[in-house]
Amino acid sequence: MKVNTGHLTYCTNIHPGKNWDDDFKALKDNFSFIKQSVSKNEPLGIGLRLSNISSLELVKEDNLIEFKQWLKENDAYVFTMNGFPYGEFHRTVVKEDVHTPDWTTDARKDYTIRLFTILQSLLAEGMTGGISTSPLSYRHWFKTTADFMEAKRIATLNIVEVIKELISIAESTGTIMHLDLETGTGWDIGNRARIYRLVYE
Repeated sequence: MKVNTGHLTYCTNIHPGKNWDDDFKALKDNFSFIKQSVSKNEPLGIGLRLSNISSLELVKEDNLIEFKQWLKENDAYVFTMNGFPYGEFHRTVVKEDVHTPDWTTDARKDYTIRLFTILQSLLAEGMTGGISTSPLSYRHWFKTTADFMEAKRIATLNIVEVIKELISIAESTGTIMHLDLETGTGWDIGNRARIYRLVYE
């Protein structure tokens, strides 16, 4: 539901969800009650959290068509997604493993681009959307300055590849989406300007 400061949103992070069947079941079991309680007469936003496995399943055309129909029937919309935890993060010891795989890997890059493919399909016409993601990596994994700097370089270039994809989507479809780096290690803050320069200069 659109409010003065943004969107009132039901975020599916609260559900464990190992795969899309689990994620969709949680929505079906809980969404109606929540919407009737807080947004009975207006569409209610959903902040969708998908693991890598869930994203591989939802990106399939039949599943996307079914989900889009469910959103329409339930007066719901998706405008944001959580792409930070790659795997399951309920009932597990998370700690630094939440950063795995980090932005030095193709796995993180490919997962994020897949999430944007899904989000683009789900966004209502004229609506912008965003995906939150992890900082570049976890600094304590790198024992030397050289390793640290090389990880920053590779991670930044992988994020640039995602941004290039977003620019291509915007130019071809008019859909504006943004990648939102969460704070945690301090790496994201210093790299936002650097990434901007790498793409736009």
